[in-house]
Amino acid sequence: MRTQDMLVLGGDAFSDVFRALYDLKCFWKLTDPGYCISVMRSAYSAGIRTFDFSFEPVQQMFEQLRDQVPEPVTGIGNPTWLQGCRLDGTDLQYLRGRVLKTLTEDTAFLGKEKASLIRDDLSQSNCMVFGYDKDAKPFTEAELARIELDEDAYNKRLDGLKESTYMFVGGTDADWLFSLGREDIIVRMTDIASGRGFKPLLLCQYASVVLPKADRMKLPVEAYFAPVNMEWSFLTHKEGMEAVLHASKPVVSFMAFACGGLKTDMRKAAEWLKEECHVQGIMYGTSKPENARKTAVLLRDVYK
Repeated sequence: MRTQDMLVLGGDAFSDVFRALYDLKCFWKLTDPGYCISVMRSAYSAGIRTFDFSFEPVQQMFEQLRDQVPEPVTGIGNPTWLQGCRLDGTDLQYLRGRVLKTLTEDTAFLGKEKASLIRDDLSQSNCMVFGYDKDAKPFTEAELARIELDEDAYNKRLDGLKESTYMFVGGTDADWLFSLGREDIIVRMTDIASGRGFKPLLLCQYASVVLPKADRMKLPVEAYFAPVNMEWSFLTHKEGMEAVLHASKPVVSFMAFACGGLKTDMRKAAEWLKEECHVQGIMYGTSKPENARKTAVLLRDVYK
């Protein structure tokens, strides 16, 4: 992955599915494509040239930006929402409770410490939005074996993000499939994305679990995107940091300034990621043009 592509403005704030998670005061503004493009353009004005998008309407905003600016911009497609990873026809994301119950009840998957962390701590944390259901039924071994990729559904998601240069593979499905021993599905998704001409990138939240396994199997992606910052990462912070430090591929952090007081000293948080974790880039999201510009200026300076 090119160095200049590793500072990324995320597009979730501009999508129908995710915008409410960002800033309720800006919710109605974020339903206006013109306003969203103004946020993207502010990031561009301060040096950001790479933009992430999960759905066609946000891709269309990216295309409008691309037509308005003099320098080339690069798109990262993010098809990781309802992308065809299914059990008996139902998307894994609709089986979240059963996935997490399986991971916490059978400690052979994640180990006792991580299992109890999900069940007793992260399930109560708003920052993590785990949605743990203590009454859910764990998967049987037969059900784990039946998890599959609906390739038609996956290709349809890729069709809708065809203006991308890079393509995220995995997302939450990567966390669950790697944890449950079904990383073969992620390999197949990577092969499909590459075969269609996209440059694949691994996106995950469980860095301490996924990145070491991806390294051992030499997953053919150009970089890893994972949430890690000074205060936390999904599952365990120390192990997540170690996984990033020892990763064989470049790592880009997302949620770099999320939770805690990191937004009060974003430079310190960004410098820590670069100098202590050797993170080679940051993907950030925002709902305001001025924040998009200021953060881009900061990141460009830290990663100059």
